[in-house]
Amino acid sequence: MNGFADLVVDTVRDPRGTAQRIIAWNLDRQTLYFALFAVAAINTLLASGPVVLLDGQIDPTARAALPILGLLERPLAMFAIIAGGLLVMVHGLVWAGRALGGQGSFADMLALLTWLQALRAAAQALVLVLSLIVPAIAGLVALVVAVVAFWLLLHFISAALRFESLFRAFGLLLVVLAGLFIGMMMLVTLTGVTAGGLQNV
Repeated sequence: MNGFADLVVDTVRDPRGTAQRIIAWNLDRQTLYFALFAVAAINTLLASGPVVLLDGQIDPTARAALPILGLLERPLAMFAIIAGGLLVMVHGLVWAGRALGGQGSFADMLALLTWLQALRAAAQALVLVLSLIVPAIAGLVALVVAVVAFWLLLHFISAALRFESLFRAFGLLLVVLAGLFIGMMMLVTLTGVTAGGLQNV
């Protein structure tokens, strides 16, 4: 547990140095895939758990404004979106990054983004607990977490692809996220999400 806490602190304090440490572990793909699916399952539980416990009810107004919220009522679909989206993002970052002169490998990027997802799961659990105790503070903490996560992501992308500038990582991220967003919308459409939520098929 102390090792995990130390790595978390090091990640925030020196993200690029910590990224290089993680890359140096040279984890095999089987281990990385297992870690990815485990983290995706935890994130799914944290995202869908509260909705499922509340009899799967989402405010109709919120669902109408953002149909993708219907996925929270279907944990398996949510898990597929999280795990699949992360894998697609890793591939996209590596392929596009190499086109821009990057030199990283798929395993390097997968290890770093999986670790970032693990941190996200821990932060999400904290926000969930705070939302039950002090909702006003939970919103502020969630905002801080989002900003820090974005900052860490830029450093991780830069470290994985051996970029010297965070601006290159930022530009690459914008391109890949745009492609990922379009792909996710197509996937959501194919899996039956409509303006009224998920179809029962």
